[in-house]
Amino acid sequence: MSFVVAKDLCRTFDLSEPWIVRKLTMQPKRLLKAVDHVNFEIERGTTYALVGESGSGKSTIANMVVGLMQPSAGSITIDGQNLGNASMNRQEQQRLRRRIQMVFQSPYASLNPRWKVGDILSEPMRAFNLIDGATAQRRRVAELLEQVGMSETDAGKFPHEFSGGQRQRISIARALASQPEVIICDEPTSALDVSVQAQVLNLLKSLQQDFGLTYLFITHDLAVVSTMANKIGVLNQGVLVEEQATVDLFSKPQQDYTKMLLSAAPKIEFSS
Repeated sequence: MSFVVAKDLCRTFDLSEPWIVRKLTMQPKRLLKAVDHVNFEIERGTTYALVGESGSGKSTIANMVVGLMQPSAGSITIDGQNLGNASMNRQEQQRLRRRIQMVFQSPYASLNPRWKVGDILSEPMRAFNLIDGATAQRRRVAELLEQVGMSETDAGKFPHEFSGGQRQRISIARALASQPEVIICDEPTSALDVSVQAQVLNLLKSLQQDFGLTYLFITHDLAVVSTMANKIGVLNQGVLVEEQATVDLFSKPQQDYTKMLLSAAPKIEFSS
């Protein structure tokens, strides 16, 4: 059984004017279907990429998988557990949520500027009751910083003291702090320089190998996921129009929309 399963996933937004305005002006409701019956599966320890232009529904799906937004219809299961199961108590929900973390697009906006790095990384430990005691938490913070290629002394600094690439490393360390099994990467390199992008992608690949992490990678840039993803799904206006193994998608795209995205990406060579 696949580890992450999205089945008939839908999300509709109501963009209508207030009821009284529609009543007076005879306007109909305006509904936007951002995600339209999307299905995909992710095997444990692999990377699945969702690609598409802005407004294609990628980030909406990411927010639903991580639990920041509820589906209008359909379901998301992690290791057989339905994220939308209303019968789960708060403790069960916490355990399930701990298994899923997110690395956001902007390393500048995703870190609390008033907190030192040590506080940022220890907060998930306290929230999920993972590690008791300040000394044990400091040891874990030092371990996390080392895992993402930073120093123990960085725990005493504020986010503004770091470069964009370093901040994204801190964001990745924060995601790892809750000991997750699934990490949603929502455009994690789009705000970084090209040289720094490669470093962050290599870090994510190394962490996946070390800890058996499962990634859902959200991006508009096929070149970014060409060496990251095992399988790629292509979204167009909320519809999953194509899904293939990465090498097959680059060599034998089926849909015109996919071919258009590939034509806009840098030339990528795949070795056999």
